[in-house]
Amino acid sequence: MIDSIEDTQRVPQIETTLVKLVLYVRVLGFAWMTLLVIVTWLTDDGANLAIVAAAEILAGVWTFVTIRAARTPLIMHTWEFAAIDGVIALLVASASFVSGASELFHGGYPISWLAVAAFAGGMRLAVAAALVLAAQQVVGFLLTGRSMVATTGALVFVVYAVIFGWTIDTLRRNDARRREAELALETERFERARQEERLALANELHDSILQTLQVIRTDADDPDRIRYLVRSEERAIDRLITRFRRIDDEGFESALLSVRDDIEDLYGIEIRAVIREDIPLSPSIRAAVDATREALTNASRHSGTSEINLYAEVVAGHAHIFVRDRGVGFDPENTEYGRGLRRSLHERMEAVGGFVRINSVPDEGTEIEICSGDCE
Repeated sequence: MIDSIEDTQRVPQIETTLVKLVLYVRVLGFAWMTLLVIVTWLTDDGANLAIVAAAEILAGVWTFVTIRAARTPLIMHTWEFAAIDGVIALLVASASFVSGASELFHGGYPISWLAVAAFAGGMRLAVAAALVLAAQQVVGFLLTGRSMVATTGALVFVVYAVIFGWTIDTLRRNDARRREAELALETERFERARQEERLALANELHDSILQTLQVIRTDADDPDRIRYLVRSEERAIDRLITRFRRIDDEGFESALLSVRDDIEDLYGIEIRAVIREDIPLSPSIRAAVDATREALTNASRHSGTSEINLYAEVVAGHAHIFVRDRGVGFDPENTEYGRGLRRSLHERMEAVGGFVRINSVPDEGTEIEICSGDCE
């Protein structure tokens, strides 16, 4: 039961460790008391056994309550809980005197209150609790006729209070320093990463875009060359923005942009890409990307247009892609090209549980819809 402490997400880890320490002290204190109660019950004919039994039951019930309260360490961190715990401890300790037992049977139970007080308020509250216990013990010793030498044993509570208080306060201070150091290290790493990103961006701009602009200025009299260079840098900027938005380049968006770049370079055609969402690559997503490459290749070769539109989104975890052109179009049913394209794309996508739809009208253009799964 001691290990079943919950709600650790709302308190520092050190607090869950300390509350377990407090519970160990409480359980050991109760076990010590239980052993002495058994001995008193069996050997002390002069003790009021009803009071002895009542003290044992009270200590047992409150030990169970303490274990339950430890499931939410914030409860045990309040002075109210420490105060109630102290009242129980004083009642149990007083029972040793009131019962008329020849030997005190409360054992280590009152000491466990000092651990609870140290957890709630550190050394100050623990020492205050120890002074209250010591005063109660001295009064009990004197009222029951014990010697003055015996009363000095009450000082043991102060010793335990200092030990518990110093230990818990030190552990908390060290944990706070550790967390501050970790935060400072994380901040330093973040700032270094930002500096590296800025440096990478500066290098990218210098090595690619700035140099291309210088070439454009030199070749200003060649319109075709200018258009090619401008489109090339437009793609470079697009890739740069995508890279800085994402942690890695192994997703759906990056794969589609790579296909776009390859087809543009191969056929000298402009592909306007809009990709709404990203998703990690899987076999079905990769198949959709490959089908898109085939669709773009066919559009570049046969549409007769200088521009193709590529639109992609993610629907229910599946890639949903549209390739559109405003070219010559064709009749999918009555041309060998249309039937061949549809067959090859269908076979590719049906193998991974997806589908392809081809809509084309002669002289108006073609739209190819590709989905890696159920995009309905």
